Amino acid sequence: MKNQKCLITSSVAYAIRNLIIISNLLLSFTAHAQLPNNELHGHYIAQTDSTMYSFFEFDGNGKASIMGMGNGDYFVKGDTLYVFPDKSIFKFKIKGDTLTGVSNWVTNGVWVKNDSIVEKQRKDKIIAQKNASLLHDYYILTKNGNPLEALLDSVKGDYTKNITSLCDQGLSRACMDYFGLQLSQDTSIMGAILKGDKINPNAITLNPELIKLGEKIIALGEYEGHTLLGYYYFITGNNSKAKDEWEKGSEKGSMKATLSLMQLIDDQEEKED
Repeated sequence: MKNQKCLITSSVAYAIRNLIIISNLLLSFTAHAQLPNNELHGHYIAQTDSTMYSFFEFDGNGKASIMGMGNGDYFVKGDTLYVFPDKSIFKFKIKGDTLTGVSNWVTNGVWVKNDSIVEKQRKDKIIAQKNASLLHDYYILTKNGNPLEALLDSVKGDYTKNITSLCDQGLSRACMDYFGLQLSQDTSIMGAILKGDKINPNAITLNPELIKLGEKIIALGEYEGHTLLGYYYFITGNNSKAKDEWEKGSEKGSMKATLSLMQLIDDQEEKED
């Protein structure tokens, strides 16, 4: 009888131990499944003409082409896709090969994967995963894409501190935001712009840290760094340097750099006439 009780006790203990192991594995699997990632890949076409965006392309490495007019960053968490264009955020629900818009600008739109004409750019899984996690942290930091709340945080200094940290970890979008913050704090330049005064390039000392930050953005693979640097040179009166940066950005596919370059050339031609 005693041996029988020991056997039952041992069996119960064994069952409990296995249950704990299985539970931990399930928790681990669930946690992993909820990690942000940027593996989504392909060309997604709108199913109606009423949507503002006819197609999106995802490179499987965190970059999304928005109708070929500009690039954005993206990550996926669970069944939700988050796309960051210039100054907003798009959210989609993913079901199979279908994306359904659930946020402003894409609400109720439906995009279906058409084919695999987009070249998959995923080369380093570790770096790609790191970028997805950093972009998720950026999403949280910017109050789910709410610029007003993020601005209030920047006044307290918390936003600047945290955005700098994300930039230091290699998130180019955070570096671009930090570039804007640094530029806005240059009173000699911004004061003149707000007053409508013409800036004398000979009276302005270029900020080497800002230039270094722009070069870092480019080195991180974000060609809009050329657009930002070009803008900085332009507003400080260094048009030749601005043109050089915008030409480089345009060659790499930046629509913003191309438009800025065209406007600069038009202005120069008008002055010559």
